[in-house]
Amino acid sequence: MSTTPATTPGSAESAPQEMKREFTLWSAFSLAFVFVSPIVAMYGIFGLGLELIGPGFWWGWVVTLIGQLTVAITLGVLASRWPIAGGVYQWSRRLVGPRYGWFAGWAYTWALVIALASVSYAGGVFVALLFGLDAQSPLVLSIIAVAMLVITTIINIAGRTAVKIVATACIVAEVVGSLGVAVYLLLFGREQDPSFLLEGLRAEPGTPFMMTPFVMLVAFAGWSFLGFESASSIAEEVKDPKRAVPRAIVFSLLGVGLVILFTSFAIILAIPNLPDVLAASDGDPIITILSLHLPPAVVNTVLALFVVAFIASLVGIQAAASRLIWANAREDELPASGWLKRLRGEAGLPSNAILVTGVVSVALILLLQNEHINTLLVAFTTVGFYAAFTFPVLGLAIARIRGTWKPEERLFMGAFGRHIAWVALLWLILEITNVLWPRESADLWLVNFAPLLGSALIGVLGLIVYRLSPVGSGRKPISGGLDARTEYVATVES
Repeated sequence: MSTTPATTPGSAESAPQEMKREFTLWSAFSLAFVFVSPIVAMYGIFGLGLELIGPGFWWGWVVTLIGQLTVAITLGVLASRWPIAGGVYQWSRRLVGPRYGWFAGWAYTWALVIALASVSYAGGVFVALLFGLDAQSPLVLSIIAVAMLVITTIINIAGRTAVKIVATACIVAEVVGSLGVAVYLLLFGREQDPSFLLEGLRAEPGTPFMMTPFVMLVAFAGWSFLGFESASSIAEEVKDPKRAVPRAIVFSLLGVGLVILFTSFAIILAIPNLPDVLAASDGDPIITILSLHLPPAVVNTVLALFVVAFIASLVGIQAAASRLIWANAREDELPASGWLKRLRGEAGLPSNAILVTGVVSVALILLLQNEHINTLLVAFTTVGFYAAFTFPVLGLAIARIRGTWKPEERLFMGAFGRHIAWVALLWLILEITNVLWPRESADLWLVNFAPLLGSALIGVLGLIVYRLSPVGSGRKPISGGLDARTEYVATVES
């Protein structure tokens, strides 16, 4: 297998910027699996859903998994045509144009960076419980989150071998901490019948449709199935990427989804009395439930596995975010592109881009210090990812309407993959509306409108950064020879 080095467009003197293909299909799958992580995806919002909706919030995962599968298949189609680092950004700029792609990359970058902050803060709860700290103090959780981000930044800069080791450790943690615990609870800790999962779904008479439990639980569940597209972020480091990357995208989402449904099903049925569990919870009801059925030493072991899973998820998210920033910088489309696109060592690691993602995520945690920080981070992350997904999915619709989508090769899942894109676009529009919909009491206007205001702020900031970038300021031609008709610029020979 050989690749033609991808050079920086618009600069003949630029040295080739090429990463080594050291990852396999399993590596791409494990990175995406670790990014989403059933432990992180489920336990991060389990308490929130159980408290606000009840056991019936389990069905939100079922609906969301089906909807997100349509998105994963659509992105798999695009990955099979353009397996390039920067996925969402690269697909968008080739489908519609460089300006459209630039803002897609901007939205996706922020979704990833905010996800880093959100996951580290959620993981702080389990670290605090493991070491006997105050798991309900925003200050304590913020300090832990910053420490976790420092650790994951060091791991990513250390190299791909370290990333592979952490990914493997995460999968072991998932098998024991999720599947192992679930099997045990179903066999020895079951307290409820399956009908218990219907509690909380009934809406009170006169409840507005957008405030009904079912609609709300789908909004919450959106946080759990994000990051499956991260397999595309390392496409230029994967062998046989046109085949491996699309499969990694879809299989990782399916794998995570099935583990979440099974594990959460077992944990919910192990609840003896819901009001008592919620009243006794110290930061997270899952630990309270496990403590009712497992010895303290086993509970602490499970907590340690949770921490491993959260750290591994952070490693995967940061790997994806850094590759996206590097891909943008390689096209000279960011301020300080020369520094950001620099690769370190023989392995060709984007160390500068990795460092930037860590610093920005730490800054976000320090800036959002208030009692609603977790709710805000969950909402920001969810709407950010859904907006980022919309760029390439909408871009595919635009390209098909324009008649510029004319691939000659057979792409992932053939005709089915092409047609499911319309369903994916409808799903994304509905979910973005659902997540942004204000639901808190009138006095909590910040929590109500923060996702919308945050999205607007990132959009305005994007316009400013775009004007300061080489393409926005006119120092570099915007086209770069790339549009919807341009084929994959780096030839891949299998």
